[in-house]
Amino acid sequence: MFANPLGLLALLAVPAVLALHLYRRRFEPREVAGLFLWAAQDHAPVAGRQREPLRTNASLWFELLCAALLALAFSGPRSSCAASRGEHLVVVLDGSASMQAADARGSTRERALERLRERLDALPRGSRVTLVESGRRPRLLAGPAALVAQAREALETWRPQAVTHDVSGALALALQFASSARLLVITDHFAPEKWPENVELLAVGEPRDNWAITHAARTLERDEAGVERERLFLTLASFAAKAREFELVVSSSGRELARSAVKLGPGERSHLALAVPVGAGALEVRAPSDALGVDDAVFLAPPLDRPLALWCEWPLETQRALGLAQAEGEGLARWRALVPRSSEATDLERAHLVLGSPRATSGPAWFVELAELGSERRDWLGPFLVDRTHPLLEGVTLDGAVWSGDPQLRLAGAPLISIGDVPLLSEERAGGRRIWRLNLDPQRSSLQRTPDWPILLANFAELRRTALPGPERTNLALGQRFVHRPGDEVAGLEADAWLYTLRGPLQTQPSPERELRARSVLEFDGFETPGWYEFAFGQRVLTRLGVSFLDAAESDLRAAGAGRRESSAELARIDEELSWLELAALAGALACACLDWWVLSRASAARRS
Repeated sequence: MFANPLGLLALLAVPAVLALHLYRRRFEPREVAGLFLWAAQDHAPVAGRQREPLRTNASLWFELLCAALLALAFSGPRSSCAASRGEHLVVVLDGSASMQAADARGSTRERALERLRERLDALPRGSRVTLVESGRRPRLLAGPAALVAQAREALETWRPQAVTHDVSGALALALQFASSARLLVITDHFAPEKWPENVELLAVGEPRDNWAITHAARTLERDEAGVERERLFLTLASFAAKAREFELVVSSSGRELARSAVKLGPGERSHLALAVPVGAGALEVRAPSDALGVDDAVFLAPPLDRPLALWCEWPLETQRALGLAQAEGEGLARWRALVPRSSEATDLERAHLVLGSPRATSGPAWFVELAELGSERRDWLGPFLVDRTHPLLEGVTLDGAVWSGDPQLRLAGAPLISIGDVPLLSEERAGGRRIWRLNLDPQRSSLQRTPDWPILLANFAELRRTALPGPERTNLALGQRFVHRPGDEVAGLEADAWLYTLRGPLQTQPSPERELRARSVLEFDGFETPGWYEFAFGQRVLTRLGVSFLDAAESDLRAAGAGRRESSAELARIDEELSWLELAALAGALACACLDWWVLSRASAARRS
């Protein structure tokens, strides 16, 4: 059988070679004195239109054999032992961290690898494999169309640890290689209704009890006496059918700092607040290991010390109406009580956030403006249209608030809170600063007497703080973005020279390094492994980052299960690129060409001698 039967048309080269040997050019007659100087073997015919008797020699046979072997190679010969049509196995491996779940009988990852190796062993000779791992960014582990041996090597380094993500991205990537053929998905949740019919689903999960740390934060605060203190805020969750008692251990550089007993009933959550010494350095909080080890530890770097300078230009009457001050000279004590690590600026040019009318300054000020209202007023009870995606409005509900303003006023900027077509709070971005405008009458509104007003004031300040030079945060969860705004480390350097280094996780030796470039803002969201990281500019370490796994959905292993659903499609078929018969034909043709050259060169040398 032939993979490319049209290649046999190349056999037309055989009669072409014969024609070249049959038709020779006759030599022009020349008169000579005698023929004794010319022997019979000196007759050397040359191609031409005159047909001459076919003279068989080694050169003719080598040329005919070379043409026949090339035609055979072009046709793609296959024998019963060499012509097995291989399969193209396209596999999507679930990269979720829940695939690491383990007990005394082994882990879900090990079962997935065992089943996949069985499939690789059953593939016919000449098959290819494409491995796609799902994640926030799907990636190729092997392929496309890698050799089976290469796929086996890639599986040895596979470590699933992604947070909750949409698998459709990995599925779309795999379909580019499989087209309408069968696609194998290996996961730990058996939900056949979520997958297309051409997907062969293989679930190898198992329900397990698990307990996890689902939230962690570290703060630096001042009490009323101005004394600093650090606290940890932790949330623990039970994803188990039974109660459990255990202890959390807080340590720094291997030294235990605190220990707390925890008791969790089935499905319960527990919120803890732990005091730690100020300046304790990098902290690790660990719980006893269970089914999923990645969620039993968190890494908390020291909180950022980024003081915020506040300034207020609103008249005392307005400050009283909004609950910011009661008497002359009281200052911003009430606002500062809502904003940790804040102070009252000495002047406008040094202020980070200003309550007043926006204007050009040489400083870094952002502004919160009470827009000038007209004569008309209206009181609104809602419902208010609130942009819930904006961080400024996090925690703001406006339940029970009476908002009074000018129904004819149209605020500049993008509306964040509106009622009907009337914007009540807007945001305008002017270069590197922001201006928030309020369509609000403080004398009539009840907004300032609701919990939303202090939340809004605190959000104004914290959103401004995130835009200060340096990192926005040093403690992140997998999946969160690290943002850094260049500061004094780039002073005097061109933007093209702003090259940073991210090293980590530091518990891996040697620690991987990445080079990151920035112009105005550096953003990086490629953290894949929890642990400690160092962020540096040149040889200067700017900060240490703690990256933790905090994903309640992945920690819940109760819905994991096993099962298999066949696909309605067949595996993609592929032919071997070169069979051993093709290689043999090509090698024979090359040998014949070399022998033909050798014979002709010897004959030419004999004639010259």
